[in-house]
This record gives sequence, structure tokens and C-alpha cells, in this order.
Amino acid sequence: MRIIIANYRYFIAGGPEKYMFKFMDAAEKMGIEVIPFSVNNPRNEKTPYSQYFAKPRSNQLMYADTKKSLGNLVGMVRATVWNYDAEKRLRRLIRDTKPDAVYILHEVNHLSPSIIRAAKKEGVRVVHRISDFFMFCPKYDFLCANEICEACLHGDYRKAIEHKCVKGSKAGTLLRVMAMKLYAATKVFDDVDQYICTCEFSKNKLIEGGISKDKITCVPTFIDATSITPCYEDDKYFLFLGRMAHQKGTIYAIEAMKYLRDTDYVLKITGQISDSEEDQKIWNYIKENKLEEKIVFTGFKHGKELRELISHSTCIVCPAIWYENMPNTVIEAYAYGKPVVASRIGSLAEIVEDNKTGLLFEMKNSKDFSDKLRKFIDEPTLSMTLGINARCKVEKDYAVEKHMNSVIRILEGK
Repeated sequence: MRIIIANYRYFIAGGPEKYMFKFMDAAEKMGIEVIPFSVNNPRNEKTPYSQYFAKPRSNQLMYADTKKSLGNLVGMVRATVWNYDAEKRLRRLIRDTKPDAVYILHEVNHLSPSIIRAAKKEGVRVVHRISDFFMFCPKYDFLCANEICEACLHGDYRKAIEHKCVKGSKAGTLLRVMAMKLYAATKVFDDVDQYICTCEFSKNKLIEGGISKDKITCVPTFIDATSITPCYEDDKYFLFLGRMAHQKGTIYAIEAMKYLRDTDYVLKITGQISDSEEDQKIWNYIKENKLEEKIVFTGFKHGKELRELISHSTCIVCPAIWYENMPNTVIEAYAYGKPVVASRIGSLAEIVEDNKTGLLFEMKNSKDFSDKLRKFIDEPTLSMTLGINARCKVEKDYAVEKHMNSVIRILEGK
């Protein structure tokens, strides 16, 4: 079997790229040829297929790095709405390689849904994996002013425009809304043969948004747990993994530590405080509440250091305030034999089994959060008990073979 995997980055920048490279490795071990299609960028991994990659919409692939020159902005508009260059190049790649299917991960704003139409014009099966809510929310995350908002779910974008939801820009929001209306008018997403969601929550949201349930299959993500040795001991600290973004709810983890001053436990956060306004607010909160000794910023960790940090934690915390779409953090924690304490929201309430593989708390309720964390302090064996369950779950539900077999069947149209 030969497939093209399409993603707007061909270097690791987040969850979709981690999944992409893991999928490619696993597929190749199964004897499946995987051909990448992406946007040209100096950070890309080497591949002989880069000659087919689309031109970048500007000189940078990260919005924050993009110089807002007239030429770059025109390029961004073209790529955001309908990228004719990507469409043309994918059609040429399909003709030259004759794949059995195109597996799309993330195309919005760079490759654009033009690649869906390109594959369809060439008569190739299209499977689209959904990792956020870009089809229905201009901002992708169903958040407005840090509150859950589904006002745009059924195509009414007035609130998004009013609140300048796309990067605080009215022009940016209007551009995104214009693109979404174009996709609805051209019915380009109808050209997708099958959608893959990672959890039932996301699947139900797609159905609410008008996608036929017959075109959606739930296939959880995967991890090679056999390469990870679980550790059921801990060094008395709770661990927050990932970037400190408002939707990740970092502040609620910090607030929870106010109620645990009487304990020896600390909260460790991978990363460091930056000069951004949001990070400075967090740092000021820590100082004002004299929590410097309870909050430890470890700096960014990779490889062995990160593995050891996870292995010796009491639990991993996920205080998200948005509909997390099955974050890798949870699955990785399970593989290390670590329970997860998470907000009762979205997919987190689905994949964290309360009192079995972790604990759930009321979203944004730092007191309830701290009460759940205190359980690990009051019951020293709780971390091990839940951690063993978590490891069993990851081996059963998120195994490489299970995931790959499911996805390959979908790509084959079976």
C-alpha cells in the first residue's frame, strides 16, 4: 500500500507532527510506503519529496515570526483561503506516485482545503484526521474570552467577528470567516471520504456541526508503551507538562497550591517564565501569594531529563479550560504509570477515568483541584494504584498495532 500523508509542517512543532512521524515509522515497519506532502520550510526533515512541497505563504511558517509586509500578507491571504499552488503540486505528486489514499492531518491556513479537492480530482480516497475544531470555530478551540463558546458551531460567525477571535484582529477574523463560508459554499469537506476523530467527544461535536455520523470513525491516538518502563514511586511533586497557554489552565494549577502550603509537595512546571504579558501575570500572582517555594519552573526538558521528571512525579496535572482533543500528555503519563488529574471537560472527562486512572475536578475550581491533589498526600499508595490502572489502559487501548490496523482499514476503505 502507498499513501500520501499531508500536514502543513514537516518538522516537530506540536502534537500533529509528533503523531505524523510516529505514524510514518509504524507504517513503514508494516511495509506501507508513506509519502509526505507539506509546505517548504528550512526546518523540515529531509525528504526526496520536498520538490513537490507547496511554497510557504510567507517567509515564515509561524504566524508570530512572520513579518507583516504587504507581500507576505498577500501570500498569507492566498494560502489561507485557497492555496492553488498546494492544489497543483499535490495533483502532480499524486500523478507521479499513484497513492492508494491521501491522509490529511492539518491543512488550514497553509495548505488549505484545496488539497482535499486536489485528491478528489485525481480520484484518490481522502481521509482527514481531526485534531481540533477548525471546521466550526474560526479560532479552532471553541473559546471566547477564556470561556467555552459554541456560537459558531452552526455557521453564525457574528460573535467571532464582534470579539475579534482570530488573534485579536478583526481583519484576521473576517478573513477566516470568509474562508469558512467559501468552504461551506463549495462543499469541499464533502469530498472527504472518512473523518478520523481521536475521541467520542470530538466525534459528537462533528455530528452536531453537520457531518454525517457514517463518515466519522473514532480511533484514539497511540504510543509505544513497550519502550517505556513504568515507575510507580514518586518524589512528592505534581507535574504540569507543556506550554503555559491560557487554554491549558496553568494558573489553576498554581492557585491550587495555595491550599497545599501545609504539605511538602510542590508543583513542577516544564518551561520557564517568559516576558509575555500572560506569563508575567502568572509570575506576579506567584509572588503576591508567596508561592515561590511551592512552584518550581524546571526549564524546558527533553530526552532523559524529561523521562526522569515524569517517572518520579506523583501525578500529571491537566487543568485545561478548553475541549482538549485527547492530549498526548495524558497518554504519555499513562505509559509511565502515572495517574492524571484533569478538568472535567471535553475529551479529558472521557479518557481520564475518575478514581481509576486519575481524578477529575470541576474546571477552573482551584479548591476542588487542590482537594483532588491532597488525596495523593493523604493516601500514599493512591498514585501507585491509579498508575497501575493507567498503564494497563494504555497497553490495552492505545497500542501501536491497534491504532495502525484501524487507520489502515479506513485508508483502504474497508
